[in-house]
Amino acid sequence: MPLDEATLALVRAHMRNVKVPSHGDKVYKDECMFSYDTPESPGGLYINLTTFQAYGEEFLGLDHQRSGGRLYLHEKWTRVPLPEDAEAPGTLGVGAQGG
Repeated sequence: MPLDEATLALVRAHMRNVKVPSHGDKVYKDECMFSYDTPESPGGLYINLTTFQAYGEEFLGLDHQRSGGRLYLHEKWTRVPLPEDAEAPGTLGVGAQGG
């Protein structure tokens, strides 16, 4: 999806506030800080790129007011069911017949 120049200019203006996590930073990306929303929830999960804390869709405005964050990573996972005709392996073993 191509972005227009006005949107890119807004993103570039806030890029200086984005941090790159180092080995000592904790990134809370599994569950919302206030609810049980996960990336598999209908609205997904938004990760603040300044504080590395995750929020559900309904708490996004609260985080913006609290932290002033403007750029978020939106994670939305979708489960893909396995085909019903998928056959499970009969033997688990390296180099074994059927494994």
